[in-house]
Amino acid sequence: MWRTIAPRGETLFEVGKYRVRRVSEEDAPIIRQLGERCLDHLELHYGSPPDPAQMIRDLLTDLPPGKTLSDKFGMGVFDGSGQLVGAIDVIRDYPEPREWYLGLLVLEPAWRNQGLGAKLLDALTQWLRRRDAAYLRLAVSEYNAAGQRFWKRGGFEPVKQVLAEFGNKKSVFHVLRRALEVR
Repeated sequence: MWRTIAPRGETLFEVGKYRVRRVSEEDAPIIRQLGERCLDHLELHYGSPPDPAQMIRDLLTDLPPGKTLSDKFGMGVFDGSGQLVGAIDVIRDYPEPREWYLGLLVLEPAWRNQGLGAKLLDALTQWLRRRDAAYLRLAVSEYNAAGQRFWKRGGFEPVKQVLAEFGNKKSVFHVLRRALEVR
């Protein structure tokens, strides 16, 4: 059954009844379960057949060149009952100092299209500002039209496009950036 309750951990920030905290290797089973519920997201980015364990790697170990695990903040989004319903991954000072890279913000399908993603983005932005972040950068696949609309509504602007291969899928990614000053 997928209603695994998360172990207690320090809350980084909250959005209503949702609590966001760092995840670790001990959370790997519930992260994998989240990956199984988010196969559409994994397939969109990595191709078929999607591997639910990819979400574990994304949150816990995937790093760009020159960064260490101390720069990585893999976070879980837990509902009021402690169920993992989403994930966020940010990397500090990448690609430049005071610029953070958002590698992942995903919610399981039942929690999408209800405004929670936008509220999480706002709370994450406030959390980053308290850590002296000036910009938030991300890349969204050309195949992710809903994601492109979401990030545009969130104030992100295009920086460049890159061709990247994840899993068995090559895609054009739109690199977007947003200043984190108060809007």
